[in-house]
Order: sequence, then structure tokens, then C-alpha cells
Amino acid sequence: MHITIDLATQTLTLLDSSGTALCSYPVSTASRGAGEQSGSYQTPRGHHRVRALIGAGRPMGAVFRGRRWTGEVYSPELAKVHPERDWVLTRIIWLSGAVPGFNRFGSVDTMSRYIYIHGTPDDQPMGVPASHGCIRMRNADVDALFARLKPGIEVNIVAPEVDWCVYPVTSKRPSLGFGDTTLRGPLSPVTPDVLVGRQFALWQEQGRCGGLGGLTPGGAIWLQLSDQGVKEAERLLAVLAKEARILGWQHMDILTAKAPTPDWEQASGRVDSEIGRLYRYRLALHDASSPA
Repeated sequence: MHITIDLATQTLTLLDSSGTALCSYPVSTASRGAGEQSGSYQTPRGHHRVRALIGAGRPMGAVFRGRRWTGEVYSPELAKVHPERDWVLTRIIWLSGAVPGFNRFGSVDTMSRYIYIHGTPDDQPMGVPASHGCIRMRNADVDALFARLKPGIEVNIVAPEVDWCVYPVTSKRPSLGFGDTTLRGPLSPVTPDVLVGRQFALWQEQGRCGGLGGLTPGGAIWLQLSDQGVKEAERLLAVLAKEARILGWQHMDILTAKAPTPDWEQASGRVDSEIGRLYRYRLALHDASSPA
């Protein structure tokens, strides 16, 4: 058996070894969306395993703090006494990441973030993201699911693919809005004195950098692209064109084997390089049809 949690539909499905659904329940995941970083209050994605099952035999609505039963059973009256609590009720299914560097170890470790599947008060919404990172379930549902599980069962948390976006680079960190993330891998910003204006990064929320780009004093683009980012280069080029317009440029050039988009016209000059023959392409920035 294995579990799939779909963040798009806010459902948890238990499947047998052939992939046949045995049961499905509405859930509520993080109100802040998907993410793996400690302190993000987001629900982690990817492959996990059930690390521990806690609360067997406890009454429905049993209140847990620090994974221990407090002796209390949830009631509206108890909620009024403790309005500050994030209620963990009935059963705890503690998850552990299975992908080192993505949801296991270091600052992205699911288990040390205390991400559980657990019960929640019945007046809390299901089918919509509302938690602080955990996966909330109705108490009767989590009790029924708990009874069918053993430690080690696979849990896959899936999210819709996040679109590529372009962000300004500050020092060695692209400003992502949800927090700065350090660039890793072969792509790295160049020293500011060889560029005009800002550098930009092509980025996915999952932490993948698809490219970096900036403008050089000679009126051309400086561009690095990873294998993941080649198909999305037009997004980065469009932002660089907008930056060039702000700087008062009339056109911008790029040296490549093929025009990035139909808007780019071949200009004079060619270079025979290690990767083959490259041509200079030019984008007229005053043209209203050029990307913005």
C-alpha cells in the first residue's frame, strides 16, 4: 500500500500495490502552499515514508502536545480556554522525507519539521489549504486511515507544477518574495562591474534555477541557461528587454545559433565557436511587437 496526497485537489488517497484506490479523504494542507524549508509553514512535497504511528487506543478527539496525549479530549469549551493552540487530535501519522537534500536532512528535513497527518477540530475546513504545514483530516477519517497503516509505508505528496518566474538577483540570492534562496550548481552571478543594470534569475518555487541574465555595456545580453531553463529562455529575455528599455536602449543583441523568438532579426556578424557557428541576433526595443 501507499498514500498519495494531492495538494491541488486537497485529497488523500490510500492505494493498494496495483494502484487501485482503497479509500479517499478530504484534507487540509498548508495555507502558505508547498515548500520544504524549515520555518516556511508550508507542506513539503515529494516522496516520504510513515516514520511513526502515535495515539493507538486513545479516545476520539484526544489532544496531543509534543506527540504525547495530554489526557484531554477536545471540546469547544476547551478551545475557548486555549485559543492559541494549533490542535493535533486523535491520531498522529509522522512523516519522514525520503529524498536527501529535497525533503530530508538539513533545513529541509520533513521529520524535524514535525510534519504530521493528524486529526483536527470538526469545525475546521476540509478541502481547502488552511494548516500550518501539516496535513489535517477529520477525526473519524484519520482514525480509519491510521488503523490500516504500518510504519514505513510510502507517502507521495504531489503539487501542481509551478510556473517559471523571473526575479531580480540581489548579491548571490534571487529575491523570491517568499524568502531568499541561495543559487546552487553551475550557474552563478557575475561581478556587477561587467553588467549594466540588474541581473535576473529564471526560477521555480521548487528551488530550480533555469538561468541567469543581465545586460553588458556593449549593448548585448549576458545569459547562462541550465538544461531545465532552455525552453523557458523567452521569459528571461522578455524581462531583460524590459530592463533595457528602462535604461534607454534602442536595441539589444544576443549571440546564439538560433533566434530566441521570431521578434529577433539576424544582424551582422558570426562566430565559429566550440559549439558551432553562432550568429548575432538583434531585438529592436522601440518596436511595440517586441516582448515586454
